[in-house]
Amino acid sequence: MVEVVSNIPEFKVKYSDVFHIKNLYVMFHEYLAEEGFLDEDQITGTGEGHRYAEVLYLEKHIQKGLHRGGMEMWVWWRTMKMPESKYSGYFRYRLDFDFHVMYMVPHKIMHQGKEVNLNKGEIEFHIRPVVEADYKGEWKNHWFLKNFLDLYNKRILSQEIEKREKELWREAYKFQSKIKQFLNLRTFIPTPEPFWRPITGYDK
Repeated sequence: MVEVVSNIPEFKVKYSDVFHIKNLYVMFHEYLAEEGFLDEDQITGTGEGHRYAEVLYLEKHIQKGLHRGGMEMWVWWRTMKMPESKYSGYFRYRLDFDFHVMYMVPHKIMHQGKEVNLNKGEIEFHIRPVVEADYKGEWKNHWFLKNFLDLYNKRILSQEIEKREKELWREAYKFQSKIKQFLNLRTFIPTPEPFWRPITGYDK
């Protein structure tokens, strides 16, 4: 069992309007890969791609009657990143990302005189940042060091843990801002122009 030493709150984004589910999915993947949040196999150098980051993908198609109908979707991603510090062999960042889509139906709009196929529905995003310590179990599984693990984290590394929490908080906040920018929601920090395809595609 990995030691969790963070007290970082969960980030949430709720959205109900028109969106492009495929472009959203690609944007999430590309952004996390660019920022160094990979699956565990990539972190250890034993795997390729993000294929093990996705631990759940579920679709449910519901006909109108009980409620608004449409498609419901659950996606859970579990990504990790090694912090750049002298304790990189002891600390590890984990970013759990879930999104839940409800009442999703096909939707068409006119954009610059052309008909664009999109989706319409409700989405809720959850971003849970976690700082893990002794992720290799070198202290916990050692016959002598395991007795001092709690003391080591709370006394000796308390300032370092606080730094790791602040850094991961900024990473999660930046990711939340990217999601809001893509969905044209209000953000409180400046964000650069996206390199991924916007909802309606690039203007020519």
